[in-house]
Amino acid sequence: MEPNLPVILSLVLISGIAVGVAIGFLLKKKRPAIRRGAIVISASTVSGRGAFATENIKDGAIIERCPAIEVSDRDIGGELVNYVFYGNYETARLVVMGYGMLFNHSSTPNVAYYREETSLGPEMVLYALRNIRKGEELYYNYGEEWWTTRQ
Repeated sequence: MEPNLPVILSLVLISGIAVGVAIGFLLKKKRPAIRRGAIVISASTVSGRGAFATENIKDGAIIERCPAIEVSDRDIGGELVNYVFYGNYETARLVVMGYGMLFNHSSTPNVAYYREETSLGPEMVLYALRNIRKGEELYYNYGEEWWTTRQ
Protein backbone atom coordinates (compact mmCIF):
# COMPACT_ATOMS: atom_id res chain seq x y z
CA MET A 1 0.00 0.00 0.00
CA GLU A 2 1.37 3.39 -1.02
CA PRO A 3 1.31 6.30 1.42
CA ASN A 4 -1.31 8.91 0.54
CA LEU A 5 0.88 12.02 0.34
CA PRO A 6 -1.93 14.63 0.46
CA VAL A 7 -3.40 13.01 3.60
CA ILE A 8 -0.01 12.83 5.31
CA LEU A 9 0.78 16.47 4.45
CA SER A 10 -2.64 17.57 5.71
CA LEU A 11 -2.14 15.71 9.01
CA VAL A 12 1.33 17.19 9.46
CA LEU A 13 0.01 20.70 8.72
CA ILE A 14 -2.95 20.37 11.10
CA SER A 15 -0.71 18.88 13.82
CA GLY A 16 1.78 21.72 13.39
CA ILE A 17 -0.95 24.35 13.68
CA ALA A 18 -2.40 22.66 16.79
CA VAL A 19 1.02 22.48 18.46
CA GLY A 20 1.74 26.11 17.52
CA VAL A 21 -1.55 27.33 19.00
CA ALA A 22 -0.99 25.32 22.19
CA ILE A 23 2.55 26.71 22.61
CA GLY A 24 1.24 30.22 21.93
CA PHE A 25 -1.31 29.92 24.74
CA LEU A 26 1.31 28.52 27.12
CA LEU A 27 3.81 31.27 26.37
CA LYS A 28 1.30 34.10 26.18
CA LYS A 29 2.35 36.87 28.53
CA LYS A 30 0.19 39.56 30.00
CA ARG A 31 0.83 42.84 28.21
CA PRO A 32 3.09 44.86 30.49
CA ALA A 33 1.85 48.15 31.88
CA ILE A 34 3.50 51.33 30.62
CA ARG A 35 6.17 52.29 33.15
CA ARG A 36 8.63 55.13 33.67
CA GLY A 37 10.35 56.23 36.86
CA ALA A 38 8.11 56.07 39.92
CA ILE A 39 4.94 55.85 37.81
CA VAL A 40 3.19 53.06 35.95
CA ILE A 41 0.10 53.51 33.79
CA SER A 42 -2.41 50.72 34.21
CA ALA A 43 -6.15 50.08 34.48
CA SER A 44 -7.63 52.58 36.93
CA THR A 45 -9.86 51.75 39.84
CA VAL A 46 -11.88 54.86 38.89
CA SER A 47 -12.08 55.07 35.10
CA GLY A 48 -10.03 53.94 32.12
CA ARG A 49 -6.31 54.35 32.68
CA GLY A 50 -4.66 55.69 35.77
CA ALA A 51 -1.23 56.45 37.19
CA PHE A 52 0.13 54.32 40.04
CA ALA A 53 3.20 54.60 42.26
CA THR A 54 5.83 51.94 41.55
CA GLU A 55 7.62 52.77 44.78
CA ASN A 56 6.96 54.66 47.99
CA ILE A 57 6.95 58.42 47.35
CA LYS A 58 7.69 60.93 50.12
CA ASP A 59 5.55 63.95 50.90
CA GLY A 60 6.69 66.88 48.73
CA ALA A 61 8.71 64.77 46.29
CA ILE A 62 8.50 65.72 42.62
CA ILE A 63 6.86 62.80 40.84
CA GLU A 64 7.17 64.04 37.28
CA ARG A 65 8.04 67.14 35.27
CA CYS A 66 5.77 67.23 32.21
CA PRO A 67 6.68 69.43 29.24
CA ALA A 68 3.62 71.30 28.00
CA ILE A 69 2.53 73.15 24.89
CA GLU A 70 0.27 76.16 25.32
CA VAL A 71 -2.45 76.44 22.67
CA SER A 72 -5.72 78.29 22.22
CA ASP A 73 -8.92 76.68 23.45
CA ARG A 74 -10.05 76.80 19.78
CA ASP A 75 -7.31 74.25 19.01
CA ILE A 76 -8.80 71.74 21.44
CA GLY A 77 -11.89 69.73 20.66
CA GLY A 78 -13.59 66.40 21.11
CA GLU A 79 -12.32 64.10 23.87
CA LEU A 80 -9.03 66.01 24.11
CA VAL A 81 -10.82 68.79 26.01
CA ASN A 82 -10.93 66.40 29.00
CA TYR A 83 -7.14 66.01 29.06
CA VAL A 84 -5.79 69.56 28.96
CA PHE A 85 -5.02 72.09 31.68
CA TYR A 86 -5.95 75.75 31.85
CA GLY A 87 -3.24 78.08 30.60
CA ASN A 88 -2.01 81.52 31.64
CA TYR A 89 -5.01 83.34 30.18
CA GLU A 90 -8.71 82.53 29.90
CA THR A 91 -8.64 80.98 26.43
CA ALA A 92 -5.26 79.25 26.77
CA ARG A 93 -4.92 75.51 27.32
CA LEU A 94 -1.89 73.41 28.17
CA VAL A 95 -1.38 70.11 26.38
CA VAL A 96 0.74 68.22 28.90
CA MET A 97 3.14 65.52 27.76
CA GLY A 98 4.32 62.56 29.78
CA TYR A 99 1.94 60.92 32.23
CA GLY A 100 0.44 64.20 33.46
CA MET A 101 -2.71 63.79 31.37
CA LEU A 102 -3.50 60.36 32.82
CA PHE A 103 -3.89 61.16 36.52
CA ASN A 104 -7.51 60.83 37.60
CA HIS A 105 -9.49 63.21 39.82
CA SER A 106 -10.11 62.99 43.55
CA SER A 107 -11.56 65.54 45.94
CA THR A 108 -8.93 64.22 48.39
CA PRO A 109 -5.88 64.14 46.09
CA ASN A 110 -2.46 62.76 46.93
CA VAL A 111 -0.77 64.78 44.15
CA ALA A 112 -0.79 68.45 43.18
CA TYR A 113 0.87 70.38 40.39
CA TYR A 114 2.20 73.80 39.52
CA ARG A 115 3.24 75.41 36.29
CA GLU A 116 6.88 76.32 35.86
CA GLU A 117 8.33 78.36 33.01
CA THR A 118 11.58 76.92 31.66
CA SER A 119 13.89 77.98 28.85
CA LEU A 120 12.16 75.37 26.67
CA GLY A 121 8.63 76.42 27.56
CA PRO A 122 6.09 75.61 30.27
CA GLU A 123 6.20 72.47 32.38
CA MET A 124 3.66 71.02 34.78
CA VAL A 125 5.44 69.80 37.88
CA LEU A 126 3.58 67.02 39.71
CA TYR A 127 4.46 66.52 43.38
CA ALA A 128 3.25 64.43 46.32
CA LEU A 129 0.91 66.09 48.84
CA ARG A 130 1.60 63.35 51.37
CA ASN A 131 3.50 60.08 51.63
CA ILE A 132 2.26 57.74 48.91
CA ARG A 133 2.55 53.96 49.16
CA LYS A 134 3.79 51.72 46.36
CA GLY A 135 0.80 50.55 44.29
CA GLU A 136 -1.42 53.49 45.26
CA GLU A 137 -3.25 55.28 42.45
CA LEU A 138 -2.18 58.89 41.99
CA TYR A 139 -4.87 61.58 41.91
CA TYR A 140 -5.01 65.33 41.71
CA ASN A 141 -8.00 67.62 42.01
CA TYR A 142 -9.27 68.85 38.63
CA GLY A 143 -10.77 71.95 40.25
CA GLU A 144 -14.31 73.27 40.45
CA GLU A 145 -14.11 75.04 37.07
CA TRP A 146 -13.35 71.75 35.30
CA TRP A 147 -16.52 70.16 36.69
CA THR A 148 -18.77 73.16 36.03
CA THR A 149 -17.83 73.13 32.34
CA ARG A 150 -18.94 69.50 31.96
CA GLN A 151 -22.30 67.82 32.36
